[in-house]
Amino acid sequence: MTKEKVLQLGNDINTDDIIPAKRGTNGDPGHLKRYVLEHLIGVDQLLQYDVIEAGENFGCGSSREYAPLAIQAAGIKEVRARSFAEIFYRNSINIGLPLETFAEQSQDPVVTAITEAGGLFPFNKQRQRGEVQLPKGKTLPRPMTMAEKMLAQASGNAYVKPGELVFAQVDLAMSHDAIAGPVAALFHQHFGADVKVWDPQKLVLVADHFIQINDIRPDTGAPTMYKNMVAFAQEQNCHLLDMVSPGEAAGICHVLLPEQGFIRPGMIVAGTDSHSCTYGAFGAFSTGVGSTDMANLFAMGDLWIRVPATILIELSGTLPTGVSAKDIMLFILGQIGCSGATSKVLEFRGSIITQLPMDERMTLANMAIECGAMCGLIAPDQVTEQYVKQQTSEPFETVLSDFEAEFEQVYRFDLSALEPQVARPPKPDQVVDIGALGDVPITRAFIGSCTGGKLHDLEQAAAVYSAPRSDGKQRRISPDVQLFVVPASQAVRHKAEALGYLQTLEQAGAQILKSGCGACINAGAGTLGRKETGIYATNRNFKGRSGDPSAYNYLASPRVVAISALRGKITDQLD
Repeated sequence: MTKEKVLQLGNDINTDDIIPAKRGTNGDPGHLKRYVLEHLIGVDQLLQYDVIEAGENFGCGSSREYAPLAIQAAGIKEVRARSFAEIFYRNSINIGLPLETFAEQSQDPVVTAITEAGGLFPFNKQRQRGEVQLPKGKTLPRPMTMAEKMLAQASGNAYVKPGELVFAQVDLAMSHDAIAGPVAALFHQHFGADVKVWDPQKLVLVADHFIQINDIRPDTGAPTMYKNMVAFAQEQNCHLLDMVSPGEAAGICHVLLPEQGFIRPGMIVAGTDSHSCTYGAFGAFSTGVGSTDMANLFAMGDLWIRVPATILIELSGTLPTGVSAKDIMLFILGQIGCSGATSKVLEFRGSIITQLPMDERMTLANMAIECGAMCGLIAPDQVTEQYVKQQTSEPFETVLSDFEAEFEQVYRFDLSALEPQVARPPKPDQVVDIGALGDVPITRAFIGSCTGGKLHDLEQAAAVYSAPRSDGKQRRISPDVQLFVVPASQAVRHKAEALGYLQTLEQAGAQILKSGCGACINAGAGTLGRKETGIYATNRNFKGRSGDPSAYNYLASPRVVAISALRGKITDQLD
């Protein structure tokens, strides 16, 4: 018998490591298999291995199902790891990629049933034919967290507990141009050419991810994916948040959906994007899913999910001037790491939360996935309710954790003395106080994305350049730096124009780009060139995530990015 050839990898192997986002416009397995782990071991190199063995949090990052599909296409028989990122785990089970978690004693019987059926599609067809009955919940009465309460209600159970597998009815599903077309093809392939989605009013499709890719490199796949999404939206009569002009998004999905009134407290939301956890800022349980999950959701209206344990983050004190939610989240990442909340929920509480506007709360929830969390939740309060009621007249139910709810872990941080934070490449948990960073010259800076392109973010950046100088001159960006600014939606753009933020930024030398995901996913202007160093107000700095894999991407708040662009090096010192 030939001995299996095993590739040994470390912790936090992310989906951009597994298959770079720029490869995602061609879903052909023969194409994908060549580029698995290309930034780590080289093109075509995985083809010589049989098994992957890794450490903690394998498959963290994006919800793109192309990651396990590419591994499967490369002929890998099994992936073994100490732990798997939850979305990657579900995606792999759904497509039949064998996983082994070291020291795991048993597997849930429903997961076993899905595996034995040949994946989620044949399993759900068995459900449709009445051949499979989902097990009834047996959890006894117990205090529950926000997440547990919402999943209990959505799954028809009185009580649930962490680790229990449930099928939760989804209140809203979201997909975008980088994924929706392939999801639609899977949906029709497995459920029929003329089949309709379970509820078109609960499905929103958004053009935002790859609509600018041809501005930086030729790509015939991206326009096709966009056209297929639009055709599916028209066919199904679901919500379509389309481009407002060529290459210009109505908005980035995670900012646009709340603006448009689609997000309300108490909802269960699933999106084909890992940063769908953003909607947890509104007290909704929201998580990223892969293509197979979404295609099945289109047919069934539900999602299988292992009830996550909740980690409580209590934030107290008063934020120092110049410190923002991005600094808070980078600080938390530095404390608990990219695997610190793998397959869990982060619930944020404390006096700091009450001080934060909605935009800043969205930043916290948005980057929960960077800690490995499925969702980042903030209990709704007057700030939440005021925002939601301004966007929609639809009723909603506020869900709060029980006083005696069990949290897997509790972190308490007094942030009164917090300094601005910077994440060094190549991971968002490589965090230091900015004063400890040392001298890092830059040539590129970027303020945008679902994390850093909201109105409050642009306000922070504009305030840097409008601050008076002792000599009365206008502040301008360093001649050695290019600063790109991307408003996260048309509403943000119009408000920022009305308030003078964009004019201030332009006069300082910034380039204001079209709304969309763009450089954050290496799919638009503002990406990093070969061995270039930049500072970005985005959420991930994985190798090759926002440009050339040889580049160095630092993460910081919009304010720090703006000051750094001014000074030509990473700093929070204006003068």
